[in-house]
Amino acid sequence: MKNTLLALLLITYPLAVYFGLQYFEPGMLAAFFAIIFIVRHLNSPGKRGTIPHANIVLVAVLSLLTFSVLANSALALKFYPVVMSISFLAIFGYSLYKPPSIVEIIARLREQLDEDGIAYTRRVTQVWCGFFIVNALIATVTIFHENEQVWLVYNGLISYVLMGLLMAGEFVVRFVVKKRNTARKANQK
Repeated sequence: MKNTLLALLLITYPLAVYFGLQYFEPGMLAAFFAIIFIVRHLNSPGKRGTIPHANIVLVAVLSLLTFSVLANSALALKFYPVVMSISFLAIFGYSLYKPPSIVEIIARLREQLDEDGIAYTRRVTQVWCGFFIVNALIATVTIFHENEQVWLVYNGLISYVLMGLLMAGEFVVRFVVKKRNTARKANQK
């Protein structure tokens, strides 16, 4: 329950920052989120072991939040979604360079993969890398938009909807690909 609440707070980061900046100094909000991020990280040791280099996210986010505390910078607080996307891009991208890919690691937690499955998970990892690049670019543009609500709506809603659509789309594609591969293998026998 505590982990769920902490995760929910981190997911609602854009909303908390948008409204929090109306009542608190940026440095105070950054310190609050740094504490939440550390507690969340310490309470999920099993997940760190699953995803190689997951500490990249911790180091990048804590560096950003520390800068925001020291500079008392609202602008730095708004870079959180960009830093998250770039951190995940680094993790996913590195896994393409040094396999297994992140998606393969996650898939192997639930099922065995053959060569087709490994190739598929590699392609899905590449798609996620593309998503993280586009998401980081759009999130960066929203930081400098004159209307702060654009930052809030994109980073607090639209980017999550896009992630959900990508996950749902991948689920459908995976079903079709598995079915096609099964039929192809049956025809080869």
